[in-house]
Amino acid sequence: MTRKRLSAALSAKTAQKAVYAILAATFALTAAGCSSSPNNSSAEAGGGTSGDKRGSITVSLYDRGTVPASEGTMDNNRWTKWVNENGPVDVKYVTVPRFESLQKFNVLFASRSAPDLIFEFDTAYQGQLYNQKQLLPLDDLIETSSTGYKAILDKYPALRKAGTMEDGKLYLVGRPMQLAPQHYLLIRKDWLDKLGLEVPTTPEEYLKVAEAFTQQDPDGDGKADTEGTGLSFVAGIILNHMYGTGFTLFGEDQIPWVLENGKVVHDWERIRAAVSFQQQLYDAGVADKDFVTDKNGEKQKQMWISGKLGIYGSNGADVGSYEALKQNVPEAEVIAMQLPATQFGSYSPTLSSPVQMTGMVNAAAKDPESVMKMIDFMVGDEYTNTIQNGIEGEHYEKTEDGRAKAIDPEKNKTELEYNRDMSMLTPLIGKNYGIKNKVNPTAAEKDFIKIYEQAEKAYMDPSRPMVGITQRAYLPLLPQNLTTINTNANKTILDLAMQTIVGGGGQAAVDKFITDAQAVWDKAGGAQVDEFYANWYAESKDDAILMEDIYEIGEQMKKEE
Repeated sequence: MTRKRLSAALSAKTAQKAVYAILAATFALTAAGCSSSPNNSSAEAGGGTSGDKRGSITVSLYDRGTVPASEGTMDNNRWTKWVNENGPVDVKYVTVPRFESLQKFNVLFASRSAPDLIFEFDTAYQGQLYNQKQLLPLDDLIETSSTGYKAILDKYPALRKAGTMEDGKLYLVGRPMQLAPQHYLLIRKDWLDKLGLEVPTTPEEYLKVAEAFTQQDPDGDGKADTEGTGLSFVAGIILNHMYGTGFTLFGEDQIPWVLENGKVVHDWERIRAAVSFQQQLYDAGVADKDFVTDKNGEKQKQMWISGKLGIYGSNGADVGSYEALKQNVPEAEVIAMQLPATQFGSYSPTLSSPVQMTGMVNAAAKDPESVMKMIDFMVGDEYTNTIQNGIEGEHYEKTEDGRAKAIDPEKNKTELEYNRDMSMLTPLIGKNYGIKNKVNPTAAEKDFIKIYEQAEKAYMDPSRPMVGITQRAYLPLLPQNLTTINTNANKTILDLAMQTIVGGGGQAAVDKFITDAQAVWDKAGGAQVDEFYANWYAESKDDAILMEDIYEIGEQMKKEE
């Protein structure tokens, strides 16, 4: 589908009315099927016919260790029980640790016990499973067995585009999402005001502010215990994006390709500048000296919420961290800052994808039709409202305009918030999604709504675009041999980059890093990877979802909410 046809499909009002009718019928059928007993093998399963045997499937579920003891465990709690009491099939949840999920999945596949329905955010791992032929193609299954998800595909054709692999078949399921800030660069405005500084707009000003935050006791406790900026995890990613490169220090899935004169090139100069700047920050002593080991950013986060960090890279609308900061430092004032401009232009941090592919069906699933019933259930209104808002009359009540108003927010923190990874197929759009739609927000949420609006203004301007040709989720899948080249070469290059940042030596050391990195890339056969992406763009740019399309799709989805 060309981008022009994609736009037309998204905005075709006549087709939408038909889809709404299909969805309404789907949700009515789902609700009817859910009224049957989950333990009755002859009960009508949602989307099935009377007399169908109720299916039984396994579904993966992230475990972040956040389930209160009073609620049970991640695979056995009020919400997993609700699914089995109200859903169309019996579900056994297979938990995987959130930040070690790939290792757990590999073990499960090796032992032939991987779940039937697999949820994983990592797009590179999705591609790996496809390459290994572990996934079931879904086109025929959706056509013959789906109602709800089929209607979602019709309404949001970008989901089909993003879920289709190189063989032309659909393997991934996902959800439409509101285009919104995902990564935030937050700064302590009260520290700026106290020290008579402005929000930095260039790398030089950024370094100056970070030095002042480190050296001039901005928290006024008389101790040299503050840090100017984060360097790990999201902060490190953002600082690379500031220079227009998708090369990052945290993760092997690098995207160092940019468009120049209508062609895809591997831009080493942007990497050189980004690594040089981070080396300057490290040498100036304005960041955690042990940032290399802070791979998930948890140590950096603790510095932030304790009021000891001046510039912080936040992942998502992290109201909880902001609330913790305000509890520790009530006078803290935080704003979202625009990324400083560099010699390569002005860029923005990562935005959420307007469509996000999250689910896959195991090729070894014994009952694909029951898996599809579960997928249909998960995109329906009943599941979406319950998993997002809880039980009506117990956790929320509806406002006149149809939004969900929490009855007891503290109760919901205990009984509801741990279930968020059960919503990996629920559409993240509409009147009940997003902090700006919160009914009766807390004081901290009101503050963060202002921060969110600052981030919208700073980051969602296409004149300051996200970095790269497109978001990672929409790049073509590398063949296995090129994936091996890309992964192995980048692992070595990342090690060299870290050594350069912490090893000092100034620009000469950075220049040596680039020379060595290019040699590693060339020796590994990286030119084949560069050629693959260059050829893909030249041949597929009219049909691919590119960066400008992401902004366009996001705007159209916003109008349709």
